[in-house]
Amino acid sequence: MGTRNILIFYGLIFIPLAALVASVKLGLVSAEIFIMLLLFYLFAYHPYISGLRLISMKKVDRKDFWRTFIPFWNTKYFKTLFFEV
Repeated sequence: MGTRNILIFYGLIFIPLAALVASVKLGLVSAEIFIMLLLFYLFAYHPYISGLRLISMKKVDRKDFWRTFIPFWNTKYFKTLFFEV
């Protein structure tokens, strides 16, 4: 996966979130399903995509990939994840 490109990374991060919000606004999912999907996004999907980007940018070793699932561990890489090209 080419998460090294920042536009692809932004798409992978924001499109699923926008789709989730839009599906609630359109009444396609209930509030309970929205909360479950949002929690999945926050604790599984976003750390996974961020970890892939950090590995592709050689900021984190593959052996430390599991750490991306620790809440707030990625905050020290915020500038790298969202602003470095």
